[in-house]
Amino acid sequence: MARCMGCMAEIAEEERICRYCGYQKNTDVKEAYYLLPGTILKNKYLVGRVLGYGGFGVTYIGWDQVLQRKVAVKEYLPSDFATRSYGSRRVTVFSGEAAEQFQAGLESFLFEARRLAKFNAVAETVDIYDCFEENGSGYIVMEYLDGATVKEVLRKRRRISVQQARAIALSVLRGLTAVHKEGIIHRDIAPDNIFITKAGKVKILDFGAARYATAVQSKSLSVILKPGFAPEEQYRSRGEQGPWTDVYALGATLYCMITGKRPEESIQRLAQDNVKPPSELGVTIDPNIENAIMNSMNVRREYRIQDAESFYLALCGKEEVERIVEKTDDKMNWKLPLWMKCTAAAACVLVCVCVSLFVTGKLGFTKKEITSADGVMALSGDQRYVPNVSGMSYEEAETLLKEKNLNLMISGMNYSETIEKNKILSQNPNDGSIALADETVQVIMSGGQEEVMMPDLAGMTREEAQQLITGQNLTIGADGINEEYSDVVEKGRVITQSIPADERIAVQTQITLAVSLGSLNEETALLEVPDLTGMTKEKALKQLEKLKEQAGFTFVLGEVKNKYSAEVEKGKIISQKPKAGKTVRTNEPIRVVLSKGPEMVQIPELVYLTKDQAIGKLEKAGLQAEVVTEYSEQAAAGLVIRQSGEAGAKAAKGSSVTITVSLGKQPVQQSGGSAGNSGNSGNTGNNRPSGGSTGNNGAGSSNGGGQSSSGNVQTQPDNSDRAGDSDGNRAIMPDGGSFVVE
Repeated sequence: MARCMGCMAEIAEEERICRYCGYQKNTDVKEAYYLLPGTILKNKYLVGRVLGYGGFGVTYIGWDQVLQRKVAVKEYLPSDFATRSYGSRRVTVFSGEAAEQFQAGLESFLFEARRLAKFNAVAETVDIYDCFEENGSGYIVMEYLDGATVKEVLRKRRRISVQQARAIALSVLRGLTAVHKEGIIHRDIAPDNIFITKAGKVKILDFGAARYATAVQSKSLSVILKPGFAPEEQYRSRGEQGPWTDVYALGATLYCMITGKRPEESIQRLAQDNVKPPSELGVTIDPNIENAIMNSMNVRREYRIQDAESFYLALCGKEEVERIVEKTDDKMNWKLPLWMKCTAAAACVLVCVCVSLFVTGKLGFTKKEITSADGVMALSGDQRYVPNVSGMSYEEAETLLKEKNLNLMISGMNYSETIEKNKILSQNPNDGSIALADETVQVIMSGGQEEVMMPDLAGMTREEAQQLITGQNLTIGADGINEEYSDVVEKGRVITQSIPADERIAVQTQITLAVSLGSLNEETALLEVPDLTGMTKEKALKQLEKLKEQAGFTFVLGEVKNKYSAEVEKGKIISQKPKAGKTVRTNEPIRVVLSKGPEMVQIPELVYLTKDQAIGKLEKAGLQAEVVTEYSEQAAAGLVIRQSGEAGAKAAKGSSVTITVSLGKQPVQQSGGSAGNSGNSGNTGNNRPSGGSTGNNGAGSSNGGGQSSSGNVQTQPDNSDRAGDSDGNRAIMPDGGSFVVE
């Protein structure tokens, strides 16, 4: 028996596709830096497929071989600071400052895991079973959860009833209250970090993501800022964060659950707040609960509910909750005392005099480059005010900052619905801050609205299409499925889709489908099945329509399966059932297999492996090896010194990768090695040497290059003559180090 790497169920050794989850044995990892399924950690944890990946780590399904239970294994792997070669276990950390940041983050990762383990008794947090260092990284072994995130639920249902959403929020607040008391802030509450198990329990996922970023002083905020859910203080490098940060994020999540709309970004709400109360969007809700939600989402923290416990009590609805309205510009009281009026009048006279003197050139001012409303402090020495570059292109910001003798650096990217792609989303230091000459302003660039590839849904059942749409972070509108009769598409299958397949579109785009009701004509006839192989799906449908015109009857296109094929062009039909030429009744649908083109697999890292190891690794990846040899002054005989495809790149399954294998050092002539050949004037040196040298027109010496002077044929050294060579099994690495090949 064996374990399925997709669900960890026990299956027969020869079973290729898991009967429980459909996982196919030997499925390759999608990214080169993932651990390969089947890896064992700490001599007890079996690692399977990837469950999820964030900017700070990869989470795998796992199996505790000692306690015999399913677990989740989270690996610390921040993409800013480290990576991994395909098939390798050990993490490669980038050099320089990245190495320090990686180590600081790793320590925080493991420290927080140990702190969170003491909350195993809190029902709303995920139980931590183990944490340890291995492979140059860190791992947390935790409770495996079976269910769905709120984000996945919203993809299917668009919105959740107020009663259900409130119950979820209250559970989250119970968990947050417990951890806040210990000084731990989540900082990443959002629909994808709230999990609902099949038993109906609510769990808070991914504690610590933002803390790891803080610990390592990450230059990129894109992994922790979720537009619509992150409060404005998280956009500022010196923004004070606390329990109120989680309150805002949960309030925004609750708002999204009951309205189906994600709030606009907090940083944009500072300028103009367009978020409407749920009741104005048609949601029936108790005024106290609505006020609690809106108070939790106040942009400025001083007007916001301050902690989880207070938010919990407000959401319970037992007490009256007043709406806290944020104050903007306070209106000035024009009823001034007499002394202030006199002072103001004197100031006006003084301003008029100064203006007159300035116009006549008798008075001048030192130029102070103040571009912020806060820029009222006198500057000294190399100080200057940082201008606002948000919304600018890189070139515009660079020009402006150069005028202030400041530098510009891009430190990350984040998607935004309000700031267009390649414009600056946020900056550090902030607008109006005081900086020194040559200081660097770091900016987060907008990636624009996040996009996905539109899948091909034609021929799928309604349920299959809906599942794929939600899986791609797209939506189906309330009237998004239209049913219509079709003579050529089987009942219940998709005829057309509103957006063409393979087009890149924004996430959450609404898709409209036309689904077949079948044919109005219930009569059938015996007809010869047409040959659809080699056609695209669209051309096959036209062929069936043409048959209807010619014979008065036709077949319908039924199930469409997809299969990799190196022989048939992508998008064309490989095979069909019933087969072409067979005579059957027209009520039998034609099922087709569509080509996905050649299967692409990742090329593994092969350099400095032995030839046999490299060939084995290629075969495991579904690739073939072509071997060439050459002498090498650096690598021992039998080691791969080059490969034709870059590690991590994609190649068609079954294709060949050329590996260059070292023959070791070139053979050197030994004294007396030319004996027996000195008199052979006809020997051109093209023969394989038997004693370590070649005869060369009677000269009795080799040319020292491993090739004859006239035949130019590379020779294979006799390794038996090098048994005592201590360098024969030692490979010299490019950095000057070396290792002994076993």
